Amino acid sequence: MEKILKIGRSDFGFFIKNRYYLVDKTKLIYDFHHNSNDVVLFPRPKRFGKTLNLSMIEYFYDIQKQDCKELFVEFEISKHKDFCSEHQNKYPVINLTLKSIKETSWDKCLDKFKNVVSNLYKKHQYLLKSDKLEKYEKQIIEQIILETSSETNLKASLKDLSYYLEKHFNQKVVILVDEYDTPIISAFNNTNSPIKSPDKENK
Repeated sequence: MEKILKIGRSDFGFFIKNRYYLVDKTKLIYDFHHNSNDVVLFPRPKRFGKTLNLSMIEYFYDIQKQDCKELFVEFEISKHKDFCSEHQNKYPVINLTLKSIKETSWDKCLDKFKNVVSNLYKKHQYLLKSDKLEKYEKQIIEQIILETSSETNLKASLKDLSYYLEKHFNQKVVILVDEYDTPIISAFNNTNSPIKSPDKENK
C-alpha cells in the first residue's frame, strides 16, 4: 500500500495505522528520557510538529496503551531494545492541551479551564475504583469531572492528578502540556476584552 501525505492531524497512532508519511523523530524519545532536567521545554514555531511529537511520546510511555507497542517497530527507537523493554508503556501519562482556551474574560476562561480539566480527568476515571486512593481523593476527582470543584482544587488539579496516578500505579508520571501559552496569547491579542483575575486589576 502506497503511503500518502496527511496534514491537519496530530495523533501518532492515526498516522501509523493509516500508513501516512511520517518523519522518524523517535530518537527524540531516547534523548528526552536521558535529559537531566525534570522539565523540558520545546519552543518551536507553529506547525513544526510539536503536538504530534507529544502524541508520539504519549504512545511510547503510556501504560494504558499496551496494545500500541507495534507502532514503533519500524522506527529508530526500536533499535534500543533494552531501553524499550525497560520503559515502553511503563508509565502513567498525563497529556494536557490548552489550545481550546481562547476566552476573553476571566469568568469564561475559568469555565473553559474547568471543562478542559474535567475532560482530562475523565480519561482517568478508573481512579474512582482504585483501592489505593482515599475516599476524599475520589470525591475530589468526581467533583472535577462534574465541574463542581473549588477553585483551590482546580488550581492543584494537575499536581493532584499526577499524585493520584503515581499512587495508583506505583510509578512516576510523565506529564505533557501542549499549547500552554494559548490562553495568554489570546488574551494579549484581544485588547478589547483582556483576561484578568477578579482580585487583580489590569495595569
